This record gives sequence, C-alpha cells and structure tokens, in this order.
Amino acid sequence: MRKLVVLPLLLVSFFGYTQFQKNDRLLTGYVDLSTNKTSSVSSAATNSNFGTGFSVSASKFITDRKFNSLTLTFNHNITKQNPTSTIENKQVRNAIGVGFAHTILTPLAQRVYLSFPFSLGTTISRFESKTNNQVANKANNFSIGASATIGIVYLTKKKWVFSANMGSLAGIRFDHGKTSSSAGNETKSNSFNVFGGALGTAFNNMSIGVGYLIK
Repeated sequence: MRKLVVLPLLLVSFFGYTQFQKNDRLLTGYVDLSTNKTSSVSSAATNSNFGTGFSVSASKFITDRKFNSLTLTFNHNITKQNPTSTIENKQVRNAIGVGFAHTILTPLAQRVYLSFPFSLGTTISRFESKTNNQVANKANNFSIGASATIGIVYLTKKKWVFSANMGSLAGIRFDHGKTSSSAGNETKSNSFNVFGGALGTAFNNMSIGVGYLIK
C-alpha cells in the first residue's frame, strides 16, 4: 500500500517552559490517510483501498526525559476488488483500540532527542465482506500486543515541536477471531506473532508531527 498522506497533528500541549519538565502534560492527536488503486491493462479488473484513522493521546512527564501516555484510536478501512465489470467484492473493517506507552527521550543535540516509546495495547475490530452488496462473511477480532518504536523529537526556541516516528522496530501480538458466513458456518482462530525490523523497514511506516508548546 502506498501511503498518500500521514498528517499527525499535535493538538494541545501544556508546559511551563520550552523544555520538557516533570509534571508537564501533553494532549496529542493525528489523522492518518492512505489510498491506492490498481487496474489491469488487459481487462476491466481493478483493486482499490482506502484507509483512515484518528488517534488522541494524553501524556504526563514523570521526569524531564520520560513520560507516560494513554491513547485511544479508531481506524476505518475499505478494500474493493472488481475482477470483472459486473462483480464487486468489498471488505470493510472498523477497529477501536486503547493503549499505554512509556517513552524515554535521549538527547542528541540541543533541543533534539531520540524517542523510544514502549507500548502495550488492545484492539477490537469488526470485518464484513460483501459480493455485489450481499453479505458473504462477518468477523470479529480481538488482539493484544506490545511493541517498541524509535523516533526523533525537536523543540524549537519558538515553542514549536517537530517529531518523527519511524514505526515499530519489534513487538509481539496475540489475535483471537470468530468468522461467520452467510451459509451459517462459524470458525474460530487464535494466532501469536512475533515481529521485528531494522531501520530500513521501520521507515516505511514513518509519521511526522508538528506541535506547539503553551505555557
């Protein structure tokens, strides 16, 4: 999937000074949009995907270089497959999640930090598959996981904050799902995944944020 735009927005920050301090509070949010479409040059077949997500996070600094965050997320994704001009397969997925993160900041230069968020979160999602607007399958999924990421935070003299998150470097996840078909069949599944990546793969999921510190 080729990301069209990832636009995190730092909504509100409460600090006494331009540098982070213990007991500072931070409210952040971002909007994530992605889309792609492919088509065949020899037939009428097309494939498309559109996804959007929103997240809001409340954080508190426990020292000048460490803070804890509570995050709420929502994601919506639509995939369409048209093998012919008269057939449309459509999949819709909605997910909500909650997570806790502990972030450590390591100074690189004046007002420049490496950030290391360690996160634990859970997600509940619902999936529905249709063929020509007729429901074929429905699924409910529950997942819980932990991950470690790396990023960069820059604080300007004018109180602007620029940050980049390079995505997950490593993590584990457990998934439990239940799928029911229009024919009345029901299946259950469980899976456990361990994943990891070097910086080269993590950059594929980079997100960039801009914020402002308020006294």
